[in-house]
Amino acid sequence: MKTLVTGATGLVGSHVVDELLHRNEPVRALVRDSARGTDLEKRGVEVFAGDVRDPAAFDGVLKDVDVIQHCAAAVGHFTKKDIYDTNLSGVRNLLEACRREGGKRVVLVSSVNVLGTRNLDPATEDLPYRYSRDPAADVKIGAEHLALDYDRLGVAVTIVRPGFIYGPGDTRNLPKLADAIVRGKFRFMGSRDNVVPIVHVEDVAQALVLAANTPAAAGRIYHITDGSRTTIGELVDFLAQHLGCPPPQKVLPYTVPYLACVVFDLLNKTGLRKRPGPVTRAGLRFLGTSRFVDISRARNELGYSPRVLYRDGMAAALQWLKEHQLEAVHGSATTSS
Repeated sequence: MKTLVTGATGLVGSHVVDELLHRNEPVRALVRDSARGTDLEKRGVEVFAGDVRDPAAFDGVLKDVDVIQHCAAAVGHFTKKDIYDTNLSGVRNLLEACRREGGKRVVLVSSVNVLGTRNLDPATEDLPYRYSRDPAADVKIGAEHLALDYDRLGVAVTIVRPGFIYGPGDTRNLPKLADAIVRGKFRFMGSRDNVVPIVHVEDVAQALVLAANTPAAAGRIYHITDGSRTTIGELVDFLAQHLGCPPPQKVLPYTVPYLACVVFDLLNKTGLRKRPGPVTRAGLRFLGTSRFVDISRARNELGYSPRVLYRDGMAAALQWLKEHQLEAVHGSATTSS
């Protein structure tokens, strides 16, 4: 069975490639920058260059492919238009190409963030969507609707919703959190006891491959985390210890960062400010809400079992950051997300 991985040089896509090669399965990669595909080619991966925003990117690339792992996404400091063009139009371009070709399985990487900014216990796949005014999260709601529409048209699509992803290759999530701790800028929002839905990138890759190999998973949605009730306090204290920093103590009332988000959203909307405020909608959701994510459906239907818990996974991820000289772990300039 041959698999096409979009976004194959990104955090999730690169680990999906690793998982497939470990299983000795043939892999084709779609990358936007052909120069970044050189290392993949050396490992025996067939590389195509193309941008998912361009429908022509899928001309020929789906030939002889059985499964598409769609990991390509615009994340970080992109404009709202870039996010929607890549994360929604890109999904539409892929699904339409698969509809024309026929006989393809698609696994779409989404996020538990489609459930919005709210406390959840448990967060199951049956909960309704909720918009949060965070473009990166809200666009995934549209992408999921689109995917399920195409599934009804005969394109077998499975949606996988990871939580907060970390691990080797992560240059955004963990570095940003570590930088705030090192600089003494980190603040808890509302409570130290908020449950955070974390998951190691290798477990995300495992779940995606399991979904592709489970025919009954077509048309289904699966939540993927490490299954724990790790709190933000436990996580931050652990990171502070490994970073050699005093553990943060300050807890802001939830209303303070919430009102800051509202004010800066209004300033941006009126054109008085063009940059994000000190607290983003994504940060408010991650730090200010408690979300225990139920992964029983993935356990029961896919055979998914988390292999990496945070005490091992975070320590190894921090070591990777140090080895790659990312500045966040040395207390200097931040790594943006």
